[in-house]
Amino acid sequence: MQRLLAWLGWFAGLFVLWLLFVGTASDWMEWIGGVFAAAIAATAAEVVREQGLLAFRADRQRLRMLPSRLWLVVVEFGVLAAELVRQLLRPRVERGAFSVVEFPAGGERRVDRGRRALVAAIGSLAPNTLVVDVDEEHGRLLVHELVPRRIRDELP
Repeated sequence: MQRLLAWLGWFAGLFVLWLLFVGTASDWMEWIGGVFAAAIAATAAEVVREQGLLAFRADRQRLRMLPSRLWLVVVEFGVLAAELVRQLLRPRVERGAFSVVEFPAGGERRVDRGRRALVAAIGSLAPNTLVVDVDEEHGRLLVHELVPRRIRDELP
């Protein structure tokens, strides 16, 4: 019974997320697609949960930092828009850049796993930045920026 309730919870949340992503709730084809996609994803989530791979706990201190980090979405969107205009006016080949950021990755406790997942998600929220990897052993993040700016202090 507990597995069924967990699956239904995943299904409901993922189905609502599907409808938000497609942007319409009036097309019956989107509803059918959403039902199938949510069922497949809920099944996968339950398989992962049953294997113990979803055992983490949120780090409340880092969660409180989330609203203050949302401004990076706007800032980095502006950076990408400015770069697009520059490329349209004066095309040149530019590459993104990888950088390494120190990060206390912690150990194998649930709160440590939650902190790593949260930092990877928040760090990849802004459109210019992607957290590629969390190196637990050396306490570092590998971060890629499309337009290199070296603003890594903003990572949580």
